[in-house]
Amino acid sequence: MVSNVTNDAISLTALTELKAMRMNACDELQRRSRQPFVYARDTALELLGIEKPRSYARSKHRGCIQVVVPSLAKRSHVSNVQYLAWTGPIETIIVGRKFECLTPVCAWAHYASVLTLDELIILAESMMRRDRRLKKAEISDFTRFINQAKRFEGIRKCRRALRVIREHTDSSMETRTRLALMRYGLPSPVVNYELQVPNTSRTLFLDMAYPALHIAVEYDGNHHRFSSAQVLADDKRREMIEAAGWAYIKVTFVDLRNELAEEELAQRVATSIERVLHVPIPLEPRLSIEQVSDGHRLQRKPLWDLSLN
Repeated sequence: MVSNVTNDAISLTALTELKAMRMNACDELQRRSRQPFVYARDTALELLGIEKPRSYARSKHRGCIQVVVPSLAKRSHVSNVQYLAWTGPIETIIVGRKFECLTPVCAWAHYASVLTLDELIILAESMMRRDRRLKKAEISDFTRFINQAKRFEGIRKCRRALRVIREHTDSSMETRTRLALMRYGLPSPVVNYELQVPNTSRTLFLDMAYPALHIAVEYDGNHHRFSSAQVLADDKRREMIEAAGWAYIKVTFVDLRNELAEEELAQRVATSIERVLHVPIPLEPRLSIEQVSDGHRLQRKPLWDLSLN
C-alpha cells in the first residue's frame, strides 16, 4: 500500500496555519486578476482545512493555485494558476465569505482521475473524522454525489472506494493500518469501537477492533513518544484495555514503512486471532486495493462467525 512511510497525519494546528496561508495567496490572486475562480484539488483542501493526499503527479504545476473550469477553452492566462477541466457535476462552497471552492465530496471525486484507489479511500476518510473540528462530510454525502453524477473520469474508482471507506477515523495512518491488514486477507476491523471499561463509567474509543475476538489494534503516532505525560496516559490506556480482557496490538509508522513490514504486522494480528480461535489463520498473498474492494470478497463472513457459534 505505502512504502517508506516516515511521518504521521498532519495536525489540526498545521491544517489551520496552512489554510490561513492559502487564503492569503488566493486573496492576492483575486486582487491581481479580478476574475472569479473556483478552487480545486490541493487548493480547495487547503481552504477547507483537509489533509491532502500524500502525492500524485503534479509535473510543472507543483505549487500552483488550482482552479476548475468546465473545459480548458474557458481558461485564462494567469500566472501561478493551473486550470483543471472537470466534466462532472460542480458543487461549490464559500470559504471565508470570498473564496469559492469545490465542496469536500466534489473535490474528492475530482481527485479520482489522478489518485490511486488506496489514496482515494484515505482522502475520503480524512474528510469524515470523529473530531468535529475536522469532520467536513458524511458517508451519505459521498453516496448522494456518486448516485447523482452521470459520469466523470474516475467514477468507477469512486464507487469501489465507497465499499471500503469508513466514517469517524482519527488519522490517515489508522486508515493505512486497516488497509494493510485487509491486503493480506484479514477482515476489516471496526473503527473507533466503543469499549466500556469494566467497573467504571469510562468509555474508550479503540482505533480499530475485532469485538467478537476482544482484539484491539491501536496506532501510536510520533507525538505519543515525545511527551512523558502522553506515554503515561498510553500505558494506563493499555492497562485498562488488557484488564478488560482484550489483546492489545500496538502499531507505529515502522509497521507501515514497506510491504514486508505490513506483512509482519498482518501476521501479528493473525497470530492474535489464532490464540482466540485455536485454528490456523493463514495470510493471503498480498492483494491489490482493487482486490480488497471487490464486492464478493467484502461480503464474506469472517472465520470467527463460524468458529464462535
